[in-house]
Amino acid sequence: MKQSSAPAIGEAIRRLREERGLSQSELAKRSRLTQATISRIESGSRRGDIETLAVLAAGLGLALWILVKKAEGIRLIIDVAASRSFG
Repeated sequence: MKQSSAPAIGEAIRRLREERGLSQSELAKRSRLTQATISRIESGSRRGDIETLAVLAAGLGLALWILVKKAEGIRLIIDVAASRSFG
């Protein structure tokens, strides 16, 4: 994933977590990560490595590829919105 994908993957994780009615703490327990790690990834201040993203996807009940596809969709929306605001 590109550097600009970090905010998109974080946003995808946040949206999916909220859709499932999970708190960051609950997702952290399911994923065996800390709540702080979840928070940093969701905010885009930390990029998750492939292993971290895989356990997060599993904690959400998803395959990693589905999480990546969701993030790519969000990134495209962000790119379109940004191009409209500058164009």
